[in-house]
Amino acid sequence: MNNYDVAILPSEMRYWIMMGCALFMGLVFIKSFDNISVENRNDYLKRLGFAIIAIQIFLPIYTVLNPYQTFSFHRSLPLHFCGLNFWLLALNCFIRNRKLFVYTFFMSILGGFYSLLTPLLTVGDSPVVMIHYILVHTGLFVVPIVMIRVYGMRLSSFDWLRAYLFAAVISTLMVFINGFINFFESPDGVLANYMFVSEAPHVKNPFLFPSLGWPLYLVPVHFALLLHMLVINIIYRAREVGPIVEKLRIWQ
Repeated sequence: MNNYDVAILPSEMRYWIMMGCALFMGLVFIKSFDNISVENRNDYLKRLGFAIIAIQIFLPIYTVLNPYQTFSFHRSLPLHFCGLNFWLLALNCFIRNRKLFVYTFFMSILGGFYSLLTPLLTVGDSPVVMIHYILVHTGLFVVPIVMIRVYGMRLSSFDWLRAYLFAAVISTLMVFINGFINFFESPDGVLANYMFVSEAPHVKNPFLFPSLGWPLYLVPVHFALLLHMLVINIIYRAREVGPIVEKLRIWQ
């Protein structure tokens, strides 16, 4: 039987192995797309979409077929921000929609970065699950970067604020979805806590204050989310090139 909510700490060697693998794979991935010819870029983007879908459906199948893993509607559904964003990244590999990119850009980069920095494996820490975790969260961080560098995706004014509002609405709805799922008893006795909006995750983060209780612990989390999106937008504007740069301030 697998454990749930396993935190990988910096005091463990496997933490640094995960960080090293993520950094190496991320750099190789970005450079690989830089070297693809213009004629083949669309085909490779679609292949990337299919690869993301394959990665996403692998873990549920693995948990169903492996007798040492447990599939649970309370923990195994792709309803965390990272799981949802990975599906949206796959979709955008086919439709290349700018509005969809806006959401995936901010939330994927933030989710990928902090999930790698403070890993919390919600369905156990078997080697296969850890490899899947690294692939997903590295992809979350680097795919939006490739969409900008290679496929010309751009941010418009105050897209960072629109992305925050979208995330706030989705996470609020998830409170009710968690409540609905928890009406049904889990065979392992665990509760649904998708997007960690029903209970604070058991990781060390300067913006997490579990002692505040629910729902007050969400207030600094939302403040941090908004602040991080603004910072990402400032970095993006500072590095952006083109005529639009002259019309927008770095905080727009």
